[in-house]
Amino acid sequence: MEFLYLFWEFFVIGLVTIGGGYAMLSPVTQVVEKYGWMTENELYNFVGIAESTPGPFAINLATFVGVRVGGTTALGVFGSILGALVTTIAVVLPSLVIIIVVTKLFDKFNNSKYVQGVLYGIRPVVVGLILASVIRIMCTVILPNLNLKAITGEGFKQFNWISLIIVAVFFPLSRIKIKGKKIHPILLIVLSAVVGVVLFGAIGVTQ
Repeated sequence: MEFLYLFWEFFVIGLVTIGGGYAMLSPVTQVVEKYGWMTENELYNFVGIAESTPGPFAINLATFVGVRVGGTTALGVFGSILGALVTTIAVVLPSLVIIIVVTKLFDKFNNSKYVQGVLYGIRPVVVGLILASVIRIMCTVILPNLNLKAITGEGFKQFNWISLIIVAVFFPLSRIKIKGKKIHPILLIVLSAVVGVVLFGAIGVTQ
């Protein structure tokens, strides 16, 4: 039954999420919380892994969730493999079908004012979904006790200064140019991983 839920939920996410990537994070968060598949913190750990591994972020995230959920079934490692296949196929299938249809009808509808109107209406929503994902991740990392569903003063008592400093350092690094070229994202990911290992692993810093 879990695999049916996985397929349906990720099929719907793939069907209605315009923009992919981080625009998909909010509905995925709602789904994993709905079924109790994992905590929000665990999901965001998968976000870090999905962003650091090769391939499209949205597909990687869906695959990791499928591995995690499938692994909790009686099938064990085979369940993990099946879960990965189910979520990956489910999240990709709507886009595949839509792209095929759009390709066939592109010339006919490309200049349609109605189609352009739809696209212009969708863009602000995509921005909103991505912004909501950014805010949720930032709050989880910097204010680990803050519950966005029920904000209280207690949620602001623990402030992760180390994470904030890392963000403040690496964000400008991602924007600056050296000899006309930006620092490659892979290098920044590797550097941030090293910083994380040193600070949170070897030294044991918690905040």
